[in-house]
Amino acid sequence: MKVGVAPGRFATAIHTALSQRADLEAHILSPEIDSSAYNLVVAVDDEPTPPKAQVRRYITQHMSQANPWTVVAARHLLREAVGRGTATPIVAPLPISAPVSISPPKSGIGIVDAGNHKALRTTLEAASMRIFEIDDPDVGIIIDPSTSLGFVEPLRAAMSQEKVVIAMHTNEAAKDTIVHDTNGYLLTQRSQICAAAETLATNAQERSRLGFEARKSIATANWQRVVRALLLTTRTGTPELEQFSDLPAYKRWSQRLGQAHQWRTSQYTDGNLKLRDHTISLKDLGPLRKASLERAIRKRDQ
Repeated sequence: MKVGVAPGRFATAIHTALSQRADLEAHILSPEIDSSAYNLVVAVDDEPTPPKAQVRRYITQHMSQANPWTVVAARHLLREAVGRGTATPIVAPLPISAPVSISPPKSGIGIVDAGNHKALRTTLEAASMRIFEIDDPDVGIIIDPSTSLGFVEPLRAAMSQEKVVIAMHTNEAAKDTIVHDTNGYLLTQRSQICAAAETLATNAQERSRLGFEARKSIATANWQRVVRALLLTTRTGTPELEQFSDLPAYKRWSQRLGQAHQWRTSQYTDGNLKLRDHTISLKDLGPLRKASLERAIRKRDQ
């Protein structure tokens, strides 16, 4: 199998991951290469691809216009992928490479899209906080004030450098990436930003804790996983119920046999468990579920 990689900022990383697979040959495309010789072409976001090529795209942000949205970098992009005709899109978090930090996060503050948030900068500076350009080495705290859809990449890039991100709970990109008070801050009101920033700026231990957890949460992503998702052709099922709401997931979980606590009041007879109108034969269960149920029910008479 021959796979072409559209030139772009992640092309080398994707090509390297593809080249590590024993079952295919991969090349970064150039104008002089005949793309018709390739079984498929992979691209990121709106990177141009040869006409008539079978294309699979990795979408990292909501403003991408090209189709198809085969694999997306965050869960909030799933609905748009389905709307664009991909019946079973896959989520593969965006990998970010960053050198290991040798010092705790600094107390300087950077603001995402600072030009459109001048009032916030004025408020922070009035509270004697130091504001820098977002890529300044003295920045250890990143504020993303966006209250709607933001971008995954700048958040993950900051977290990979052990910087602490403050973002809004209504920002779906941030909500897919940050767990509040675990690897960053998710706030419900913009009026809370100043207090949160001041807390971090004056507490080096809290910056270190959140920064460490932030980097750890990002480190699990890799391009091998992205490539595996792009090459997958056997995925079945639809993502709406699985991905778009916590309620269907909870409903499935509550109905699963693995949630054994409801069987604590069951009666055991001749290898069967009976609970109201339900009967289960332990011999028909896998070893994990069988053990889970046996631990949950009352100890039987010997």
